[in-house]
Amino acid sequence: MGQLAERVAIVTGAAQGIGRAFAQRLAAEGCTVVVTDRQKSVAAVADAIGGTAHVGDVGDPEHVRVVVDATCAEHGGVDICVNNAGEVIASGPEDTWATAVADFDRMVGSNTKGAFLFGRAVAPIMIERGGGEIVNVSTDHVKPGPGCHLHHGHGAMDLYNASKWALNGLTFDWARSLARHHVRVNNLCMGATDTEMLRGWLGDDPPADYVATWMQPEQVAQVLVELLEEGPNGRSGNNIGLYAGEPCVLPPPEEL
Repeated sequence: MGQLAERVAIVTGAAQGIGRAFAQRLAAEGCTVVVTDRQKSVAAVADAIGGTAHVGDVGDPEHVRVVVDATCAEHGGVDICVNNAGEVIASGPEDTWATAVADFDRMVGSNTKGAFLFGRAVAPIMIERGGGEIVNVSTDHVKPGPGCHLHHGHGAMDLYNASKWALNGLTFDWARSLARHHVRVNNLCMGATDTEMLRGWLGDDPPADYVATWMQPEQVAQVLVELLEEGPNGRSGNNIGLYAGEPCVLPPPEEL
């Protein structure tokens, strides 16, 4: 087993895609893994890795407390929290009022509130244990790749982009607040990765030349492991960019 053996990890949005790959890889590294998702199929992921599953909405404070409290009761605490849960829908200022209000609650609940709730729930536990790792899964929309200049918007994605930009506020502030407690907080800013969510967004027949550039969830999981293995003296408060068509490797730390 590696450096992560016997750590207790929570992974949200683990029923498929990157979240499932995270859970599988952390279990392979010797972690005790607790997974959660709105999809009931998350139970099969837990069964396959010998973990524990909870079905529910990460934006629901009661669900978050159930997951975290049950994890502490069964395993003694939480060392790693990977806030992967999220979704993408088309949205913009031409939507109807009713659609805009409903979509705001949905997107912010999944993409921002879930990370906020889990982060706030596990931080006191990690402080008491003398350290820990919070990793929020963001997007390359907030950290464009080499040669890309799309900070000024993509169109038809206002709520997705706003919900992911909000993670910067949580991540950067938590990193400073928790540094003296040896709790690291970072964002993984993901480019195109071959997942059910991306294929659902693009439709049934995405361009083959574009698909060929996509990262694989297992590659991203390797980067996560390397980030966690940096330990308490590693980077914190970083936006870590991973990009389609570029090597999927952990970049050097950003100087803050």
